Amino acid sequence: MPIRIVHTADNHIGMPFRQHEDETRNQLLEERFEALERLIDTANNNHADFFVISGDLFDSTRVKTPYIERTVGILTKFTGTSVLVLPGNHDFYAGDDTEVWKRFQKASSECLNIELLTTTSVVTFEVSGETVQFFPCPCPSKTGKDPVIAWITDVEKTLSALRIGIAHGNVTGLGMDANDHYFTMTMPDLEAIGLTTWLLGHIHVPFPTTTSGSESQLFMAGTHTPDSVRCKHSGSAWLLDFEESQLKNYKRLSPGKIKFVRIDRSLHHLNDISELQKICDSLDPHAVLLDLKLSGQLSTDEQNELHKSIETIQNRFRTCTVDLDIKNKIDSSTIATLYPQGTLAERLLSTLLADSQHPNDVTLAHDLIQEISNS
Repeated sequence: MPIRIVHTADNHIGMPFRQHEDETRNQLLEERFEALERLIDTANNNHADFFVISGDLFDSTRVKTPYIERTVGILTKFTGTSVLVLPGNHDFYAGDDTEVWKRFQKASSECLNIELLTTTSVVTFEVSGETVQFFPCPCPSKTGKDPVIAWITDVEKTLSALRIGIAHGNVTGLGMDANDHYFTMTMPDLEAIGLTTWLLGHIHVPFPTTTSGSESQLFMAGTHTPDSVRCKHSGSAWLLDFEESQLKNYKRLSPGKIKFVRIDRSLHHLNDISELQKICDSLDPHAVLLDLKLSGQLSTDEQNELHKSIETIQNRFRTCTVDLDIKNKIDSSTIATLYPQGTLAERLLSTLLADSQHPNDVTLAHDLIQEISNS
């Protein structure tokens, strides 16, 4: 029988999403709970033995008590051997008085299948005749220069056991941490410690980059559901199978049901506006949070069409932000109205207007002429 693990991290329950309006904020808060529930369901449906959370289950050490209680309620639905919860750098463990974990332990005091990993000591299980050893490395603070994995080097290990490290922090080459603020680890250090596999959190994108396979000593879960337009994946976690104390295969899970989509377009013709509308019509308005970043040059009539299109799009999507940088298109009638025929300005702009390969040049020249005239 294989040992099966679902690995998640960076769930950030309680993330405030202050930059969004109330309806969107509530949708995003709710999605973080629901995506966690979907992961638990997936773990149960796949008969997972362990559900491992590698840090930042919560967004801060002062997350609201109802959020903690609801999270515990979700985790207790896991039907496998144990849920293992590691404090990360956002929900770090600085002692028994750390607010989030004090309330978490109170809420989960009767939950025999939830284990909070607050100490650097080996946690051992016997499952299906196999020994499984977990080596937790909880974060003691929000930032830290030194990794928390060093303690494992001198610990006696059962070489026949499945040996799994759980840590939270940056890994050189995977994430950006130029000042070593986030417990930075290196691949050689992780490999040298002598464990079968590392289950890590902190970097909000998954690693490995392949969606399935059979070879990797390191797994970065990524966030389980997108949290901003910077998140290019649809939420991620890992389903891992181990056999005879070795990795057998892995598969990426995608529990997220929302997606942040940014459409960055330069508009110069009615066809561009029609194409923008088609792209937006192809998106699911219930799952997509849309961000339009539109620039370009349009005539007055074209700008009117654009505003009608934007209104249609905004009425369709619950969340649609728009950043407009549209300049007035300079055409022959505009030039004739503003500049007498034969003047340097008229001749220059007419020449640039005729250059179809550089449509922006005539607008830039016109703006410069206006700036000089008004100075």
